[in-house]
Amino acid sequence: MPRRTANGRRPDDLDEFWFEKIVVTTKTAEEIREHTIAEDLPPVAKTLAMLDSRSDIQRLAGIRSISSVIISDRDETCNRILPKFKAIIEQTLDSEEHSVAAETIVSMIEQKSLSYSEFMLLFSPMICKFVFPTTTNRFSMDFGNIWCQALCNIIDAFPNTTSINSLLDLVFNHSLHGSYVRDRLAIILAKLSTRLNSQTIENRLLPVFKNFINDTNSDIRALACQKLPIVARLFESNQMLNLILPLFVILSKDDNLNVRQTCFESLLDLSNSLNDSRSIGQVSDMIIALIKFGLSSRTSKFVSTIAIRLHDLCHALTIFRVDEYQFIHEAFLRLSQEKQHPECRLACATHFSSVIDYLGPDELTNGLEELFFELCNDNDTKVCSTMLSTIINLTKLCDDNKEKKYMSTIWNGFVSLLSNSNINVMLSIASNLLNIFIAYSRSQEEGFSHGSIGSTPAISDSDRFINQLLDYERRIFEATLSWRSCILCLQAFVHLPYLLSSEQIQTKILPRVFQRIYSKQVCVRDTAVDIYVQLLRKIPRRSIRRTAFQKFKTELLLNKSYQWRIMYIKACRQILVHYSKRFFKENFLDTIISIEYDPVLSVRIQLVPLLVEIKSILRLPADLQSISKIETMMEYFLADKTLTLHELANNGLLQLDQIRSYNTLSLSNHSTDDKNDQQKENEEYFLDEIDISSRRSLNKSNDPYSISKRLTDTSISTKPQTSLRNSQLLKTSADIHRRKSSLPADAHHESKDNKVSVAKQRRGQTFTDATTSSRLIHPTSTKKNSK
Repeated sequence: MPRRTANGRRPDDLDEFWFEKIVVTTKTAEEIREHTIAEDLPPVAKTLAMLDSRSDIQRLAGIRSISSVIISDRDETCNRILPKFKAIIEQTLDSEEHSVAAETIVSMIEQKSLSYSEFMLLFSPMICKFVFPTTTNRFSMDFGNIWCQALCNIIDAFPNTTSINSLLDLVFNHSLHGSYVRDRLAIILAKLSTRLNSQTIENRLLPVFKNFINDTNSDIRALACQKLPIVARLFESNQMLNLILPLFVILSKDDNLNVRQTCFESLLDLSNSLNDSRSIGQVSDMIIALIKFGLSSRTSKFVSTIAIRLHDLCHALTIFRVDEYQFIHEAFLRLSQEKQHPECRLACATHFSSVIDYLGPDELTNGLEELFFELCNDNDTKVCSTMLSTIINLTKLCDDNKEKKYMSTIWNGFVSLLSNSNINVMLSIASNLLNIFIAYSRSQEEGFSHGSIGSTPAISDSDRFINQLLDYERRIFEATLSWRSCILCLQAFVHLPYLLSSEQIQTKILPRVFQRIYSKQVCVRDTAVDIYVQLLRKIPRRSIRRTAFQKFKTELLLNKSYQWRIMYIKACRQILVHYSKRFFKENFLDTIISIEYDPVLSVRIQLVPLLVEIKSILRLPADLQSISKIETMMEYFLADKTLTLHELANNGLLQLDQIRSYNTLSLSNHSTDDKNDQQKENEEYFLDEIDISSRRSLNKSNDPYSISKRLTDTSISTKPQTSLRNSQLLKTSADIHRRKSSLPADAHHESKDNKVSVAKQRRGQTFTDATTSSRLIHPTSTKKNSK
């Protein structure tokens, strides 16, 4: 029995009586009138009323409105509102009001409503008092950090041409009070250094930073070290060597570990500004010494910092052109084996590609191959998830070297990740799967050259990869609560024809995608239909496409469930996108037009936009009958009593009237849509030619009469012989355009194509007989002439 409280209620039931705890307070009429501001007041008067209000909410709203009121009425705002605004900031003890006031001042400067001189006159003394308060007169709550960050944002908001020497003088004057504001002074001086010349920095700012570096407080030394690269940004090589690097030498030998760690990071930040050989050598020596010290100290923060900055370290050594390969190799292996610091191993997985870029891709198959597979199969799921983006970076890096052994190693690591059953790793795989397939895909031009599309897989051990990929797709389909990952996985399948052979796509991938069409999730079904249609287009087997689309018709269009009929209409819309107009008209136009009337309203609604899209691919006078049929169907839908269908049909008729159905050569030859359609049609023609030529060559090789004829034929020709397959695959685009109309579309057209091929063979045989007879006559005439 559940435990009950003293009043007889269970603890779980207490939330049901939350309304008993609400304290209801009533306002008097005077209080309501006091907090009410008239809506018809002008902007300036309304802002003044909100600033005078005793309500915190109204006062904050008044402060926020100043930046917009100053645009509409600048003079009244500067004379009446800004002085009151300044007085409120100086008197308030609310940190939220200070934050909102700081944002308002920055906003006015960014929109150029407040000039530099006006800012210096009105707000700069007040801000400096907040940032550098005196020891004898301080608020109980210090708002200096808020205004220190605000002052840095204000400096960035002013144009680059603004001279801020007066602000520098004001900062120095107020920073003399007390010793607890040195950290804020270092931050503001570093920000001011971006607007000052190198001479001013050397004479006025650098002495202050030298004092900070010799400060007894280690936090001040670390902060000065962090800001030193910003101060030295404008220095030349000799100034860098004589003024800045000696300070880093002092900091690199500091007794405090935090100061040395900050020195290591600052030297990496400074590396992009060095171009002198002496400075480069000195900085690289300090960086290597600090790394050795950090690894020997085994301090968690220092070691983690080295691992996190591996990318910057490799980039700096690459710029320096320093040969530290052996040291970086050993340090990287040591960082990857830090079991007590998991962030080190995660950083090694993140920056693995940067280390390979510095050491060279040979390390991937020699010294670091074992580590690569360990990271891919690590017990930490974060490491495994990170390795997917690392694999993409490695493929881009090693693909430039054109070495298959590197790509094979990376691919094996990716295949091992597919077997990981952790849900976070599986979700990460789904996010990166498409990019990995693209990196390993064969070029698109290779697919249509010499009939080699999909003949052999582009990866090694493709059967093992397919099994693991399909098993991964099943697991993520069954386990995930978000269907987005399943959709991403299916979308990546589009690039599989550039990785696998056509037979593998046909026998293993297509059945799985077709299975997902029957998913209960609508988003998965729509994606599966789109992917299935695209995969069919990349298979050079006309019979497979014909069978698949016939299956679409029998199982979707003729299905008793209206949902599958809607799915067939969506599939037709995808075919319009991915296939040529000729293909759709030959295979789907008659089927769609024959639908006419469906008893379910949702099916008729989905059919209206499809009819409009079909009308856009039809042309007069060849498609007159189809166009008339579409217009009749749309008028039939217009007469429907359902308001939704009636409105859709009305808009559809308007769109049909706007579509140009006549051929205009000047437009069709130069439009982008026609060029894309022509490219799709050429690709489909190539696929059909590959299919026809492969079947003909197969039939010839199995024909005993043709085999005996080739064996007994002893005639010798002086012309080079070209095989039927090669001659068909090397046709020019003009020949393709001339012959594309003869492609078969169904069984009737296929028999017609066979008759044409037989006629061509007879003409070829006749031509051969004529040539032979002419050769026999020629020697006889020569003998007569000799006589």
